[in-house]
Amino acid sequence: MKKLDENFFERRKTLVGFSSSLLAHFNVTPFHETDPEVDALLKGHKKVCVFLFDGAGKYNLNLFPKANRYLLSHSACEINSTNPPTTAAATNAFLTGKWPMETGWIGWSVYIPELGFPLNIFPDTNSLNGRKVDYFHDGSHFMDRYCPIKKLDALLREKGVKAKLQHVAPLGGKDSFKTFKEQGEFATRFFQEEGGEFLYSYHDCPDHHMHQYGVGHRKIKNDYKQINKMVEKFVKDNPDVLVITMADHGLIDVEYKDLADYPEITDCLRGPMSIEGRNANFMVKEERKEDFAKLFPSRFPDFVLLTKEEVLSQGVFGVGEENEHFQGFLGDFLAIAVGKTILQNSLDNPDKFRLKGHHAGQTLEERIINLSVFNR
Repeated sequence: MKKLDENFFERRKTLVGFSSSLLAHFNVTPFHETDPEVDALLKGHKKVCVFLFDGAGKYNLNLFPKANRYLLSHSACEINSTNPPTTAAATNAFLTGKWPMETGWIGWSVYIPELGFPLNIFPDTNSLNGRKVDYFHDGSHFMDRYCPIKKLDALLREKGVKAKLQHVAPLGGKDSFKTFKEQGEFATRFFQEEGGEFLYSYHDCPDHHMHQYGVGHRKIKNDYKQINKMVEKFVKDNPDVLVITMADHGLIDVEYKDLADYPEITDCLRGPMSIEGRNANFMVKEERKEDFAKLFPSRFPDFVLLTKEEVLSQGVFGVGEENEHFQGFLGDFLAIAVGKTILQNSLDNPDKFRLKGHHAGQTLEERIINLSVFNR
């Protein structure tokens, strides 16, 4: 049976370790150990800008070395993403300095006991039928109320730091930047006109295009060209700002398998699959747990299958103070991809729409993030 590699359980060379270093740098007591390498990079800098390009992991940058020449020529170190390496878990781990088991933001589709179904937690839609969910009847975002989190900007402002989070439109609102060029212009205004000291600036590409077209498509190359051009201009225009570029995870091209084609597996289930197709959470009938534990690895050998007890004891979703809802989100087994397979279940959701590129598994391509540093 396959096992997770030792580096999976690394705690310091991670998104959380990086965030902890940022907090400590700005005199906020971090929740976890800092990353000594990042501590050294930050030392002496009063202004820090972090550009996060969704999905642009180390593997993905290296697929286009010419387009990414500027970023790659300033590579400083590598860190690990969270489990799962997916935006909902990873960006919020970085933005809070806490692990997914602490924030409760553990993946794209989270089973909510009060709802009785998995919720796509970013768009607030039922994972099974796509319908919009307005649980609080006031239009508020479900997870903001159910698992509220305090992010870097708020933590830093409490210490008097001029801090801001920027996101690409529409994620950051109608007045947010829409292009990579605008992203750089927004960041420059923050530091030069608003007296900014810390900025986190997020763009959803190249992840958005890699999902659609695969990780090697020419559209991705064009994204990287624009990213490198923008970063180079920003660095030159803001020589007093330490600039760090990063990702939340990487992506690989995937191969889908439908659980509906394995009735011996689906007959064991007592509820829908959740979290991610490459980090799949299963609720299993009590009397079929032994059968499931034997059948699943034989049908899906490129997954690591863990019981709920193993997930908790090994700290698969991190360490720290457990969110009050965390264990309720978990089923009886978690299957983590270490190959190319991604799971879906058309018995739960007949929509067989499939993406070419994906993430949330535990290959190195999905997990390893490159930090490039400028104006050192």
